[in-house]
Amino acid sequence: MKYIFCLTVLAGIFSGMISARAAGNVRIDSVGVERVGGKVFVLHKVNQGQTMFAVVRQYGTSIQALREANPGMSDQIQFGQTIRVPYTPKVSKKEAKKEEKKEEKKEEKKEEKKEIKPAAPATAAKPDTTPSTTSAPTAGSAVSVSPNGKHIVEPGQTLYRVAVKYGVLMADLRKWNNLTDDNLKDGQELIVSEKGAEKAVAAVAPPAAPKVTSTTVVKDSVKAKAAVPEKVVKPVEEVVEAPKVVRGKRKSESGLAEVIETDESTSKFLGLHRSAPIGALVEVLNEYNQEKIIVRIIGRIPDTSVNDDIVIKLSSRAFEKVSPNSKRFRAVVSYLE
Repeated sequence: MKYIFCLTVLAGIFSGMISARAAGNVRIDSVGVERVGGKVFVLHKVNQGQTMFAVVRQYGTSIQALREANPGMSDQIQFGQTIRVPYTPKVSKKEAKKEEKKEEKKEEKKEEKKEIKPAAPATAAKPDTTPSTTSAPTAGSAVSVSPNGKHIVEPGQTLYRVAVKYGVLMADLRKWNNLTDDNLKDGQELIVSEKGAEKAVAAVAPPAAPKVTSTTVVKDSVKAKAAVPEKVVKPVEEVVEAPKVVRGKRKSESGLAEVIETDESTSKFLGLHRSAPIGALVEVLNEYNQEKIIVRIIGRIPDTSVNDDIVIKLSSRAFEKVSPNSKRFRAVVSYLE
């Protein structure tokens, strides 16, 4: 029965790939099928220039599922590398677009409800006995926090990925760990929950020092000096030049904005764009919450099918500033040509 089931799945996959190839859409680049623990995986050989996002889009799976199927695999896949892809039935492009539109509408409704919902009255703080589940941009579901509420930084891990892993905000991680920037070191210990932060504060708090009262004797000569008025120095008024007016044609675009996937961390507001001049300052408006930021363009968005709907990519610090509770948002981008 196992052999018959595997042959049936393999036949279905190859027939789908052959039909897609006939339509000029996909190349046949799988090398077989593997069955592990009752699950079926397609063995895929990475093509020249192919990224993890391209593989996910080709097979209709998710980044989280691909990472779970390949433990220890780097996000930067290499040409010729063979990886496991969870087998899922093919869905037509029309159905996939419909699903994407439905998900976007759901996210918009959630954002509107959050904005309309009145703030709850302040209540006495209660000790939290469960790991923090604060909303954060996530590529998959957050993992449970360790009992001591701490995390050891792995090689190449960024502050953004730690926040995604435990489902907390980057701002909370900075506050709990007294971080001045987003750069992390391998082996660094981080507090990743509010419970862990409370334990750390309780352990560091020193015992109260005894009060010491002292009496200062002021001599008459010192009092006399204090009574002499000081010379009043008038402040010198500085002449501030009027700012130079930059002339040019303003261009506006709208589309999706998402975070730049990189292993490097920065506290600056940076971005990638298709046509804006390198070094130009670009205004980004979140249509959901009307938050605005100014970012400096440092490069171009990769010209791949995955980025067709993306109008701008932001650094993790900039993305958190304008949209802390979602992994992408509708944006209006404007700049001077």
